[in-house]
Amino acid sequence: MKGKLRPVGSPVPFPRVHERQELPWAALYHTEFMGSGTEALSLAVAIAIRRHSKVPEPEVIIPAYGCPDLVSAIVAQGARPILVDLLPNDPRMNDLGVREAITPSTVAVVGVGFLGIPERLEELSGICREHNLLLIEDSAQCFPPASAFKPDADLVVLSFGRGKPINLMGGGALLIRTDLAGHAEESVGQYPVSLLKVGIKWLVKRLVFNLLMRRWPYYVLERMPFLGIGETRLHRLDTISRLDLPESVLQAGLRDIQLRPLIHQRYDTELAGLEARGWKCLASDRSEIARNDQLPPFPLLRYPVLAPSKDMRDRALAALNSAGIGASAFYGCSLPQIDGVAALVEGTEYPMASDFASCLLTLPTHEGVTPADVALTGRILFSVAEL
Repeated sequence: MKGKLRPVGSPVPFPRVHERQELPWAALYHTEFMGSGTEALSLAVAIAIRRHSKVPEPEVIIPAYGCPDLVSAIVAQGARPILVDLLPNDPRMNDLGVREAITPSTVAVVGVGFLGIPERLEELSGICREHNLLLIEDSAQCFPPASAFKPDADLVVLSFGRGKPINLMGGGALLIRTDLAGHAEESVGQYPVSLLKVGIKWLVKRLVFNLLMRRWPYYVLERMPFLGIGETRLHRLDTISRLDLPESVLQAGLRDIQLRPLIHQRYDTELAGLEARGWKCLASDRSEIARNDQLPPFPLLRYPVLAPSKDMRDRALAALNSAGIGASAFYGCSLPQIDGVAALVEGTEYPMASDFASCLLTLPTHEGVTPADVALTGRILFSVAEL
């Protein structure tokens, strides 16, 4: 085995001061840089709460499968997360479930993009307009955000952390639709600004981080249990701050993602025929959305596949990781099953989210994936599918 291919994450690009391009959403949204994507989402919730200031116990609707940071961001504002189950074999929320979850206490709905697959924002936007709610697009896993081309969302969350589409080793952004920017000023202004300094310390950190993403270093790091690499945990959000992000750093990230190869297209070709064996390649959903909404081609954060059963998914995971391919079950379970989350939400039974989590397998799509890796992945998955 020649090391281990990491499941996700691109190297941190080197900032170049002389390069500049306009942000894809500049004409539609005002940009507020934040300390993290979670902090950006929490600020979005704060704006929604202020807009419904007479609601004593505000509620925010989120999918029942997702990152526990969704819960942390909402709870940090004193609001209550309301979970909605998914569509069958789909990472997106059931719109009927969204309608049924709305109460007089609801202030916002969060539509979460999944590994590069946007939520059905047009449908959610219609529901939110009917009930005077804000729609928040959580695009932490998608870049560019779908709302950059069709502004269905009132607020859009981006993340620049490790394992995100643009890796700047931290930070995030909240995009505020221009017609809401004035209303949001008071909520935004309550948080202090911290400065990201691109000095020797940052540059050394970048070099070390990029080194550790290579196959042999990652193989060693993964075997250190105290690091908790790949674990899904609930982290409390204690501080929120805005971020003074140097333009050169952001511009480097924008340039880097545009030059990144579309590895998911190689998987599309290699795994053709797998669905005839009862599997489902969710990347086809992304392709259909991109065509319908006229979105430009963009890389998937990971390549998601649903196995016919949990047992087959687990066998595929074991075989792939044994061969040095960093495959993952991602979160591994629905939100209420993550330690610490059940106490913060109502209800524990979300069958579609649980079924989705039990069968989900994700494959790496970063620039370190070679054609040989994709071919090996295909051989392993077809071998497991034939058992």
